[in-house]
Amino acid sequence: MSFDIENIFDYFAKGCLIFIIFIIFNSILGDITFRIKYSFPKAKEISKIKINTDNEPIQTDLENQKFIKAYGEKNKYALQLMAEYSISGLVVAKNTNFWFRDFMRTTFDDICLADIGIVWGDLAKDKKKLHKYWKFKSYKSLGQSRRLEWRSKTKYDNNPWGLDEVTKHISHTHLIPANQNVMGALLTIKKNDIVKLDGYLVDIYTDKGDLVARTSMSRYDTDPTSRGSGACEDMYVKKVQIGNKIYK
Repeated sequence: MSFDIENIFDYFAKGCLIFIIFIIFNSILGDITFRIKYSFPKAKEISKIKINTDNEPIQTDLENQKFIKAYGEKNKYALQLMAEYSISGLVVAKNTNFWFRDFMRTTFDDICLADIGIVWGDLAKDKKKLHKYWKFKSYKSLGQSRRLEWRSKTKYDNNPWGLDEVTKHISHTHLIPANQNVMGALLTIKKNDIVKLDGYLVDIYTDKGDLVARTSMSRYDTDPTSRGSGACEDMYVKKVQIGNKIYK
């Protein structure tokens, strides 16, 4: 009897190991395929106008909130255009590492292919000084939420920017690319890049009309009870400017 139990346990352990190896291999393969698909974006224009990081994001709410079709990696979606939106600033965090892409992919992950943390105003003027006093991290939690966190590296009395100022000059934006070239450009964005994103804030629905997520419509909401379920913007990106290069 003991021998049989040991054999069963041995087979079970081997099966678990094979399953884990398969999941890891599938995740790595999926990430490689994902990045190859969006490699080599082409700049469509060279801008002579320097990106202005001083101002708040520009938002124009739409009265005619029409729907457009969009495609995730696997499924179809309907995006409701809530506002025209443009954001410029310094990139402090970025996340495209949605581990176990197929095994743990949510509907939201399928359509929002990247996250970016951007600051503007005084925070964007001196990146070395900013990172000396503040740490930023964009990540996907075990609970499947996609979050941006920031914390002071010093006591607030010694910090030139208080928590309230940082909170009001930072955005965590979930990005839906309008096309492959835009997504390729988004993947090339690095921490400390100066960027400008143009497009729309959108509410996301499946092609059957089921709600996936609502976007935040304000830079001042800060908690999970807000419209964006955590104050994050969901943005359909039509144009990306990195430095003086424009992708669309």
